[in-house]
Amino acid sequence: MKKNRARFRNQSGFTLIEVISVLIIIGIIAAVAMVRATSTRDYDLISQVEAVKAHLRLAQSVAMGLNAPHGIHFDSQTTYYLYDATNSAKKLLPGQNELTVDLEAKKSELQITSVSKNPVVFDAYGSPGTEAITITTNGGDIVITKNTGYIP
Repeated sequence: MKKNRARFRNQSGFTLIEVISVLIIIGIIAAVAMVRATSTRDYDLISQVEAVKAHLRLAQSVAMGLNAPHGIHFDSQTTYYLYDATNSAKKLLPGQNELTVDLEAKKSELQITSVSKNPVVFDAYGSPGTEAITITTNGGDIVITKNTGYIP
């Protein structure tokens, strides 16, 4: 029996308290990481800004394809529509069920706070004119380059 006791005295290892404290720390770190990873507000704003950019690019393509001015008209902070500048008519955007895109109905927090030129109209060459157009949103600014109509 004395041999067994002597053998266990010289062994080193982790105590139960050390193992539990490490598990608690890992749990806290995992909880913080999950909260940050599951916050979708920022991703929503980014994706909705990209959707608005895609709609602007579509209006530009339609204007060049039909050889007639088209654009996007922003009704309010949360609504906009494809705009035919020749007869001031609304047109349906692809993938939409309604003529007007309503960001509130999509449960998006994106708001268009200001537009330097409303409606944003592109000519038959895809140009918005001789001035750059800035669309300010709570998800970031959209800048349409003058003359070329480039939307980064």
